Amino acid sequence: MKRKLACLLLAFVTVFSCFAFAGCSDQSGDKTVESTETDGSSLSTVTLTLWVPTDEDTTEEAILAVEEAINKITKAKFETAIELHAIPRDKYDAAIEARITEIEEHIAFEEEEAARKRKEAASLAAQGITTAPETTAPETTAPEGEDTYVNDIGMQILKYPKVGEYQMDIFLVRGYDNYVSYIDREALSELDSELTGNSKILNQYIYPTFLSSVKFDGTTFAIPNNHVVGEYKYLLVNKRLVDELYWNPDDLNTLVKCKDFILDVKARTDVVPMLAPVEASGMKYWSMEQDNAFSLISSQIPTSSTLLTFCMPRSTLGIKGYSDTIHMMKALKEADCFAADPTKVEEFGVGVISGDASVLAEYEEDYYVKVYQAPLFTVEEVYNSMFAVSTYTKDVGRSMEIITALNTDPELRTILQYGVEDIHWRVNPENTEVIDVISDDYKMNLVETGNVYMTYPAPGVSREYWEYGKVQNLAAQVDPFLGFDAATYLTEANKADYEELARLSQSVYDRVEAMTADEFAAALTDLRKEIATNETVAKLINKDEPESISSYYREFYLGNGGQIDE
Repeated sequence: MKRKLACLLLAFVTVFSCFAFAGCSDQSGDKTVESTETDGSSLSTVTLTLWVPTDEDTTEEAILAVEEAINKITKAKFETAIELHAIPRDKYDAAIEARITEIEEHIAFEEEEAARKRKEAASLAAQGITTAPETTAPETTAPEGEDTYVNDIGMQILKYPKVGEYQMDIFLVRGYDNYVSYIDREALSELDSELTGNSKILNQYIYPTFLSSVKFDGTTFAIPNNHVVGEYKYLLVNKRLVDELYWNPDDLNTLVKCKDFILDVKARTDVVPMLAPVEASGMKYWSMEQDNAFSLISSQIPTSSTLLTFCMPRSTLGIKGYSDTIHMMKALKEADCFAADPTKVEEFGVGVISGDASVLAEYEEDYYVKVYQAPLFTVEEVYNSMFAVSTYTKDVGRSMEIITALNTDPELRTILQYGVEDIHWRVNPENTEVIDVISDDYKMNLVETGNVYMTYPAPGVSREYWEYGKVQNLAAQVDPFLGFDAATYLTEANKADYEELARLSQSVYDRVEAMTADEFAAALTDLRKEIATNETVAKLINKDEPESISSYYREFYLGNGGQIDE
């Protein structure tokens, strides 16, 4: 089944200040597995399963302790018990696959049995033999009037049902391919009614681009874990040297414009002129074999982009920003402008630094800091960690209560991430915004356990760190190719063309690598003509060729609401 992304609603506004939890859901609305004790619509108490990946060093004892701590909260707030399945990270996806397959096979078996019984009954009826229909009494939490019991000290305690043999409730979905596979197999519950109903508060806690990006055919099947998107690349220019060498800082606002300044730093100072070589910003290479491996066909993403930014594939060497950067890096290398070891450099003339928004605070006193490349909402960023509700759940609404809590409730969120307070971690006595780890028995990935902003960034790191993350997300761009993967269009009919493109790309790359700066400048015009007249390249960037990269991209762009003026 081929599905396409819905248009992104590019509302770049986030609300992180609210910490109240949304009201409880009273909707059942779930698909259930027949005869597997998963009809939870009439229950006051419910037991749900929660599947998450964990570190291989996490102990069973720690998992049980965390499960107990989680249940103290969920039972009190929601009358919901949690059965925690924490699976070693490298075995997690296989475990989820095995569980879904097991349930699918059971459903298929039950359907076959039902069909066999109907056929058998029809055969008997044809012979004049009638049979009484089989009935199964509905399962409830406990016999009527026995939803509670009285403990040894006279307290009335709620009973919680056991998990059904083929029940599966909340689980973490990792990656675009898994997400699409689960949707195609109808293994995920639809969640939009919850997002507009009892879980609508999630719209205030999760960055809008995350929620809009995961819609398939206009439907939400998972809740992305809110987290800091990507990283910046900053262009840094030394203020002291700009002053001393009498340069105008306004003239040094792009990397290419810094070339002569870098050479001047080399000629007139002892400071390292430039930290390290860099690539042209925003390059998207169209390669079928390897993620963003060099290709003679590419697009350059502009400094501000959305899903509706039109970035037509074109000849890579025809992109001026790319060829200018290649020539500059060659010239600077020949002039010995790069540091032998960038990690040991205390001061430099120009550099491109990758990191989060805190880089600005760290360097802005001594350097002019400009964004070289903004963080990108990419497929990996959006789909790498999402909580979904299985269609084999006890109850969609009750499951969404837990997912909502993992995005809005700091106490529950912190337990799932760091474990039990005073057993696995404790608040630092000198700074209550910081925690210290006191046991290595429980280890989780921060992005895989819910909304990162609801807990501590890391042991020893203050919550104030998240302020940089919020700034970073507000500045992030949307990858114009979000959801578009040219490799999915590889067919037997076009395979030879794409293999030839890969061969040509490697050949030209090797030739360019071997050139000096002057040789590259002299050869560039001829190289551009050679590539432009190459039959394979011309075919694959021709929008009118039905199996070209350009035609696939146009189909994707128009399908997401883009408009092209012909």
